[in-house]
Amino acid sequence: MTFNEFGDYTCTSSITYGWDMIESTGTLWFTDINGDLCTERANILTGGTFILESYESAKARGATILAELVGYGTNSDGQHVTQPSADTMQIAMKMAVKDADIDANHIGYVNGHGTATEKGDIAETHATEQALGKGTPISSLKSYLGHTLGACGSIEAWASINMMNDNWFAPTANLTEVDPNCGDLAYIQGNGLEKETDFVMSNNFAFGGINTSLIFKRFTD
Repeated sequence: MTFNEFGDYTCTSSITYGWDMIESTGTLWFTDINGDLCTERANILTGGTFILESYESAKARGATILAELVGYGTNSDGQHVTQPSADTMQIAMKMAVKDADIDANHIGYVNGHGTATEKGDIAETHATEQALGKGTPISSLKSYLGHTLGACGSIEAWASINMMNDNWFAPTANLTEVDPNCGDLAYIQGNGLEKETDFVMSNNFAFGGINTSLIFKRFTD
């Protein structure tokens, strides 16, 4: 994964009600969640985009390589527009782990899809526990950004890579009490998590039951 500047192409189409609403509604895996907050953006990276290319191509043009995409899994449960299935979510994650040819316990952090919807959060966290094991560190950036819809996959992948390279992972904002119905995971709270890991996972579970899981590896030349 490399980063390339193309000029300022930021385009915003917001369905939001200001930061006060994010503070009150954008808390994931909380005992008193009250719904998703949509904040569509074409690209929060002003004038930039990700380039996915071969190692040889990146080296030949002198690009700064941010990480390696080593694992990918996708499927669709196709059973409901907005009610996800934990079974197919965990299959997508296991597919990504298999594709990366690593053990699940090598994943040091998961950027969860986490939309602050009761059924979605519970299903996702149990799927993550089933796929990766108890105590896996997880947080969701939607607690800061809201749901950027079509842009959330690239934004959250970018942030996950940067956190891995900085050895620090952001907490889920406003999360003070984890819903006991959620899976047994290490929910990052407070001041975040300082941790060095070579592998992170970024998950998106979209409308219509489309599930995608990506695994990034720290780049070493």
